[in-house]
Amino acid sequence: MKIKLIYLLGLFLILIFIYNYIQISQIFVNELTFRNKKLSKALRITQISDYHSNTHIDLQKLLDSITHFNPHIIALTGDIIDSTTEDIYPTLDLMEKLVNINPNIFFVIGNHELGNKNGDKFISNLKEIGVTVLDNSSQTIEVEGQKISICGLSFYATSNDYQVTMSGIDRDNFTLLLSHSPNRPISYSKGIEDLTIAGHTHGGQVRLPLIGAIISPGQRLFPKYDKGVFNVNNTILYIDSGLGNSVFPIRFFNRVQISNITIQTTNDN
Repeated sequence: MKIKLIYLLGLFLILIFIYNYIQISQIFVNELTFRNKKLSKALRITQISDYHSNTHIDLQKLLDSITHFNPHIIALTGDIIDSTTEDIYPTLDLMEKLVNINPNIFFVIGNHELGNKNGDKFISNLKEIGVTVLDNSSQTIEVEGQKISICGLSFYATSNDYQVTMSGIDRDNFTLLLSHSPNRPISYSKGIEDLTIAGHTHGGQVRLPLIGAIISPGQRLFPKYDKGVFNVNNTILYIDSGLGNSVFPIRFFNRVQISNITIQTTNDN
């Protein structure tokens, strides 16, 4: 009897290990569609958040999925490296391959870039390879004849930083706000932005059916804003649960993911 119990326990642990490895290594592509009257043509955005220099995933499959989606904009919403990452160059190599797919890449700084001893070097190298770093700043680009304003908040942005970042935005433009943590836009948003995308929460990493995340940074136990789509101050907030892991390589009911977001015009039939 004791041998059978040991055998069953061993089998259970093996299955848990296999399940967890799938969760931390097999990329899920979350596809979302929103509509906005400011656009005359569809706008495609790929969001990559909280990569944490994940060595478990198949990078070629990641690149192939992004290439197939053919985004107009690639948004990197922070923690692309981990605070413990020592060799930043494999991640920079991935970023360079993303630039080759589409040079319209925008990055906001996460807390792990700020906490990494090579974080400044990483951010400097991102700029050198052509990634636009938005740190309480904005930029307007043209996509298929329509102007898109892209704004980015610092991880420690204040209400005044938000106001400065959003000042001068033409409200006729579709406006995308990038923030590593959702907590800042939740607190500061005035509804100027049409879509806010964030990360940071990892969707709690460990989730329970019907309950969701158990804990999330900055929101404590059973957070309201863990992952998914929310309406905040008359604007859409989308929180991606991330492509990597922090502290422990553990995920439950919450596979690593990227998001392919399509904004359709309300004039489409």
